[in-house]
Amino acid sequence: MTIYLLIMPNGTFGSAGQSWKKLNLNRLKINLDFEVKVETIDNINNLTFNKHDVLIYTSSENEVIRTFLKNNLFYLKDTVRLIPSYDLLMAHEDKGFQEILKHKEGFGNLKGNYIFDIDKSSLKFPKVLKTSQGAGSSGVFLVKNLKELAKIKSDFFTDDLKRRLIKLQRKIKLSSSDYQTYKYRYKKFSLFVEQQFIPDLKHDFKVLVFGNRYFVLKRSIRKNDFRASGSGNFEFVEPPREVLEYAREVASILDNPYLSLDIAQSATGCHLIEFQGTNFGPYTLLNAPYRYVYQGKDWVAENNCKDLESNYAYALNYYLKDNLNLEKVEG
Repeated sequence: MTIYLLIMPNGTFGSAGQSWKKLNLNRLKINLDFEVKVETIDNINNLTFNKHDVLIYTSSENEVIRTFLKNNLFYLKDTVRLIPSYDLLMAHEDKGFQEILKHKEGFGNLKGNYIFDIDKSSLKFPKVLKTSQGAGSSGVFLVKNLKELAKIKSDFFTDDLKRRLIKLQRKIKLSSSDYQTYKYRYKKFSLFVEQQFIPDLKHDFKVLVFGNRYFVLKRSIRKNDFRASGSGNFEFVEPPREVLEYAREVASILDNPYLSLDIAQSATGCHLIEFQGTNFGPYTLLNAPYRYVYQGKDWVAENNCKDLESNYAYALNYYLKDNLNLEKVEG
């Protein structure tokens, strides 16, 4: 068995605080309890794998690189053990696939649909509409009525002037049935997610999971807004037990050494807004004074060392110990 650590051609693995910063690979490797063979993702096709091999890889915020990874790992996912799973690669910066995965696995506790045709938007008002690609609060809209839905349609689903003029010509020349076929063929589509709106929300929680360590940031809703992500109004508080329990439940389903979870809490329980399993921002880990560890039947607050490389190594050690019967990693 060979354990590979696949990095970007420039030596990048994961996110170290900003999109261009990278983890210190030497420090990461020193803290691992197993040997890894470091390779770059653009060399995948020159490697020979067997069914016992493990590929630990990183994705990228760059859509071209993500597509390259998806294509190259598609068949490998049936041959080797991928960390993260192929599902989490598909979900990286793709809210649409996140919605598909939540439906398939039955988690999230939040109604939502993945659509490409705005006329198929079916959740009742008010609701949240999100562009499918990307992460964070950009491309996220609160839609309270038909007028606001029409604005989204105008901004993202309306043809340019040239296409509208061509359609007008076709409408005059074609029969009614042929025109409807033509009209749909050239209808403007965009990938969106519609999601149930959670009313009266004052804040949400960013939860980073590294093995059995949970790092939590409380994010208050922006003034005159409905979004917490990107508000800059952050604080580190002792999180509600329900949020920690819910994060642990989601982590058991997504089955990855490390995760980023956006969790809201309402009167009806906890809700998963979005999630990532690779190349997510580490702000919460780097700044939280405490990490929370589930021991026995209780959560214990431990001082946070705020070291990114050691926590990535800890998470990988913890995960592979359980999945590959490696030596047990102590907290």
